Amino acid sequence: MFKYVVGGLVLIFSVTSAQNSDSLINAANELFETRHVDPENLEKSRDILQNVLDSEPDNVRALYELSKVYYQLGDEAEKKEEKLKLYNTGKEYSKKAKKLDDNSADAHFWYVVNLGRIGQTKGVLHSLGSVPEIKKEIDKILEIDSTHTGALDVKAMLYYELPGLLGGNLNKSMEALNKAIAFDSNYALLYVDMGKVYIKKKDYEKARWYLNKVLAIENPTYEADYILDDKPDAVELLKEIEGK
Repeated sequence: MFKYVVGGLVLIFSVTSAQNSDSLINAANELFETRHVDPENLEKSRDILQNVLDSEPDNVRALYELSKVYYQLGDEAEKKEEKLKLYNTGKEYSKKAKKLDDNSADAHFWYVVNLGRIGQTKGVLHSLGSVPEIKKEIDKILEIDSTHTGALDVKAMLYYELPGLLGGNLNKSMEALNKAIAFDSNYALLYVDMGKVYIKKKDYEKARWYLNKVLAIENPTYEADYILDDKPDAVELLKEIEGK
């Protein structure tokens, strides 16, 4: 039996009942999306999803949602070894999810996100080695769902981060971001990343416009991400280009 307070409501679930799995996953997502209100919500989300998988080990949605949670836990960890452990755990959950359902865009997305983080954490050479698989996964996600804004952002930042000789292209990065913004104009990360692209292009006026756009968003699609990451990142980048 589980008892959690989510959005002021007391939620009680029996994990032995298969019919409750969707409700449990919804509750876990609610906790994930309110981790800015209470940091402990992230671990509570993990625990609920893990219990769903204890009774339904092939539940695709629980697998990729747990992959998402482990990605976030990895981002919050301080030590490199701990980060890698958490990202790898997340990768394995989403790997199983996409094996069970190869047409799940979210399973492929959280797999590629964890894979990318592993590469970034290990360093440049390892990150470059994972590029072919990342490209393949992005293509697969967009084949399943051409409006997947997360995949478009990953695609954009791949073009942003790669050197020109290996396919980096700031104009293609902007193209992917503009496409994503057209699908979701309240997705704050897209404006942060567009600001980064313009900073790299040394067009500081446009960079400031996009970064200030982040600060002006009233109803961010992902509120926790906005409060904990996107808004602070935009403020920091604006400080870095002040006077330029």
